[in-house]
Order: sequence, then structure tokens, then C-alpha cells
Amino acid sequence: MIRALIFDFNGVLADDDPIHMEALRNVAHEEGLSFTDEEYLDKYLPLNDWDCFKTLFAGHSLPLSPSKLDQLIQRKGVYYFRAIAERNVLFSDAVTAVKTAAQLCPLAIASGARREEIIHILKQGHIERSFSAVIAAEDVKFGKPHPEPFLRAHEKLRECDASLSVSDCVGIEDSIGGIESAHEAGMRCLAIAHSYGLERLKAARPEWVINSIADFVPWLEKEVVK
Repeated sequence: MIRALIFDFNGVLADDDPIHMEALRNVAHEEGLSFTDEEYLDKYLPLNDWDCFKTLFAGHSLPLSPSKLDQLIQRKGVYYFRAIAERNVLFSDAVTAVKTAAQLCPLAIASGARREEIIHILKQGHIERSFSAVIAAEDVKFGKPHPEPFLRAHEKLRECDASLSVSDCVGIEDSIGGIESAHEAGMRCLAIAHSYGLERLKAARPEWVINSIADFVPWLEKEVVK
């Protein structure tokens, strides 16, 4: 039985993964560093900003102090917000998906994005109140593929329903690391092929795979409305 849904954000509801990639690339270039699109998909896409820069600098055997890390994240944030300032980056069917799901069960977000980014975009779609909990990068010690983001989201949902178990929750993801995170948390996973091809996602063995968020409501009607 599915009693709660926990959404990843970037690449699931927000069509902003390319924007995050370019913001990271801009800051990397300023530091004399680079990465390819393929490297971004393989290494960086499921990571939060903290882990992205740690991975980038470690890959070039460069030191990275906490103060420098914070500065890099702030600079990336400037590029990111500049890119989305006049744009609604939610996938076209995301609002309908969220509003339909919210009528059926509690919803949460477990994301590697920063809270201000998530809330800003949710407000653009007027769906911020559809979520009982939002777990952002600042709320966890370990980001995906570690299970902590999904486990923290489950903890928040349990504040409203103490009987909710992790196995009652389904994580909704677009990345390999995100699928691993949901599974390690003890949840089933619906994968959406926005960022990776169907076959690559299937190799991570999610319980369900759909092509896009446009296919979410039919999945919902089949799997949750029972």
C-alpha cells in the first residue's frame, strides 16, 4: 500500500537540471576547472551543491576550505537565480501532478537543492502548500545517494501520522543516485526518465519507470487509488 509520496525536486518537478549544470560550470570555469556534460550526469547530477564542489575539487586534487566552499555555493546561487528570475521552470505537468497527488496522500520533498530555490519555484506554481514537509540540502548531513534525505522526509511526515512506515512511502526520482537513496531508506521508487534514458534507469531497479511527469497521474490512478 502506498500512503505517502516523497518527491525529488530538480529533474522531477523542476526542469532546471541544465540550469544547475551551467551555474556549476560557470563557477568551475572561474576557478580554472571544467567538466563535460557526461561527467555532470555521471558524477554531479544527484549531488547537492556542497558535494558537487567537494567532488569537483577532490577530482583535481585541490584543497577546499569550509569558507571557500560557502563562497562557491553563493556564487553558483547568483548564476542560478539570475537564470530563473523571469522564468517558471516547473515541468508543464508538474502542478497537475502535485495537486492530484495531494488529494490522495501526504506529500514531501527530499532534495539536494537549497531551500530558498525550492520554495521560490514552488511558489511560482502555487503548490508550496501541497507539501507537508520539505527536506532541503541544509537539512541533512549526508546528501544523496545516502538515504538521509528520504529518511528525514519520512520523519517529518510521521509527525502527522505516527503509523507511517518507510515501506509505506514511495520516492519519486530522476537519477541513479536518487533511486539508490530511496532504496537504501527502505522505500520503493518511481523513476521518471527526464534526465536518464529508460534503460539506464531500469538498471538501477526502481519498482516503476515512466517517461515523464506527464505520465504521473495515470500511474497515480493505477497504483495509489486502490
